[in-house]
Amino acid sequence: MATLFDMRDEAAATAGLHQANAALSRGEIVVVPTDTVYGIGVSPRVPGAIDRVVGAKGRSRDMAPPILVAGSEQAASLVAEDAMTDRVASVMQQFWPGALTIVLPVAADIGMDIGQTPGTIALRAPDQQGLLDLLRLHGPMAVTSANRHGEPPATSVFQAINTFGDEVAVYLNGGPDSASDHVPSTIVDATDLAAGGGALRILREGAVSADQLRAAGCEVAA
Repeated sequence: MATLFDMRDEAAATAGLHQANAALSRGEIVVVPTDTVYGIGVSPRVPGAIDRVVGAKGRSRDMAPPILVAGSEQAASLVAEDAMTDRVASVMQQFWPGALTIVLPVAADIGMDIGQTPGTIALRAPDQQGLLDLLRLHGPMAVTSANRHGEPPATSVFQAINTFGDEVAVYLNGGPDSASDHVPSTIVDATDLAAGGGALRILREGAVSADQLRAAGCEVAA
């Protein structure tokens, strides 16, 4: 049976983090507040967990969720050894935590299931304190928006409960305002930057615009 914790209450938040960490370690699904919309996530280090979350979402393994991290240090352990160039690190420093998902070459010995990807990994550090606390406690998580494929994403924990019910082990309630203006993250391909040159390619424009990237000194492909 699913459990619900109010992350706005200190005692409940502490209990919720530990319950969510335990559920993730068992390969179970949790719902978390993010800085965009509510997310549904699992631990990619647990065999079968990715299949469980994409199944709940109604997707296939070739549409596996991005990996959320607590920051650039966690990210560095997941990407190819030479991928963390100064330019890549600068993008992370300027836009993390925040609504920018960065696609980079994946580490050869990553030791986790990230679904069927073409040698890359999509990474983001969310700007939501409770979720960052969970990521520091548990480690990287595979998280996608909390909705069935083709339906609108949940902007409150109760919408997620109505959608997933007991398919999810733990629900963390950050309140209706935790999803800001409900715009998804921007996704950029930074593989050329990781190779030492080139520009960012926007794969999906969302909360961070091309103009904001350029204003921060990032070269963005037309």
